[in-house]
Amino acid sequence: MQIAHEHEQRETIVIDRFYPDHPPRTESALFRRTKHRLIHDLDTPCFACETKESREVHHFHAEWADANGIDWDKMRRLHPAFDWAGYREPTDFIDSEYNMMVLCAKHHRGKDHGIHMLPFPLWQMQVNKRADFVFSPDEAPTIH
Repeated sequence: MQIAHEHEQRETIVIDRFYPDHPPRTESALFRRTKHRLIHDLDTPCFACETKESREVHHFHAEWADANGIDWDKMRRLHPAFDWAGYREPTDFIDSEYNMMVLCAKHHRGKDHGIHMLPFPLWQMQVNKRADFVFSPDEAPTIH
């Protein structure tokens, strides 16, 4: 189906990267508190689409699996707004509200939509798009 004034571009992306050694992921108490505060106490909607359905939290500036490879002095320079006075270990930053973005499951992990599935400039277009703009094939109107 052709959508007026749009064109489809299909891409295959192969990503090959290394993660620093790390122990198996466990959910920290700070992560649980942060998630509860953002979703239940503050009722924060999805950053991308503003829904309040199927919300999750996304580590935005730094992922937990990368903690052992991060230059924390550089992080301090890049993120002066974070409360570094309370920093004791990487989890203090990584699982903090400062590092979290509330996203619905679709915009977090979903095919053709998730921040974990798309290069950031493509993902960001979903946040900025017009309401009538079709971003991906699953959003295309069906013709009967």
